[in-house]
Amino acid sequence: MKSRLIKAQNQRVERISTSTLVVGIDIAKEKHAAHAINFRGIVLTNRPIMFSNEFDGFEYLECNILKLQKMHGMNDVVVGMESTGHYWFNIANWLVNRGIAVVLVNPMTTKRNKENRDNSPSKNDPKDALVIADAVSRGYYTPFSPKEEAFRRIRVIVTNREHWVVESGRIENRIHRWLDIRFPEYRKAFEDIFSTRSLATLRRFPAPSDLLQLTPQQIVEIWAGLNLAERSSGKYKGQIKLTKRGNSLLRKHLYFTVFHLLSHNRTFQALHKHNVEVKRMTKMQSMMKLIGKLARMLVAMAKEGQEFSADKAQLPLAA
Repeated sequence: MKSRLIKAQNQRVERISTSTLVVGIDIAKEKHAAHAINFRGIVLTNRPIMFSNEFDGFEYLECNILKLQKMHGMNDVVVGMESTGHYWFNIANWLVNRGIAVVLVNPMTTKRNKENRDNSPSKNDPKDALVIADAVSRGYYTPFSPKEEAFRRIRVIVTNREHWVVESGRIENRIHRWLDIRFPEYRKAFEDIFSTRSLATLRRFPAPSDLLQLTPQQIVEIWAGLNLAERSSGKYKGQIKLTKRGNSLLRKHLYFTVFHLLSHNRTFQALHKHNVEVKRMTKMQSMMKLIGKLARMLVAMAKEGQEFSADKAQLPLAA
């Protein structure tokens, strides 16, 4: 593990002190389950705190947290939960607005550690809440902070666009299938069945029987009314490949951004050339490396409020 990752992990562990109440919440659609532990992992709740996914339930959770803090003399609290689905949004934002720190636990961490306490693969909401709390106490979490309204709107727009891109692909496949079965001759007339002219034709003549009922002159007259505008271990070193974890949409757009930069940006062209010719990487390996570099550069630019600088991109020395 790289030193900066170790440092970040240590900082998250040090965040949990003897005066910190650690609360793990297993998120559900209607009713959440919560358990509380101290920094050593000792369970402080006799039974799970069950509360509804609404305002009254949130207040009930806060009341129990305050009681536990007073009972055990703790002046700090950290609430952890999994970042899956969307049912955690309301409780997370409500807690933050109440001044309570919220952190997110990777679902894979919960899955891998669910047998730690009872040596059993069984799964239930109270047990998952304890597993989440344990993960937080050991520093396996990511701090959560609500995004600004503009960012949330952009994210919704991008997500909706991605949904309709996938949905349009499914619809196109259905049209291909339908034409293959009912109208295979159609491809002789239109090479691209999704061109403007072709789609306009399908709207008026979706089946061969529709054409048989018309004369050529009638067909031409109807067309005149259409808008026809045209892994590594020991000595073994595995291949570098893109991991499938994290935000798939973010990976996709980072990949396309690097692909674009390699065509138009001299800095990235030089880095890519150095990776391929000097470091003997394949072109795809170099792209994966440049994706990571781009991500780090974007984070640094955002934090420091600076523009891109080729001098800071650590260009390889000329041979």
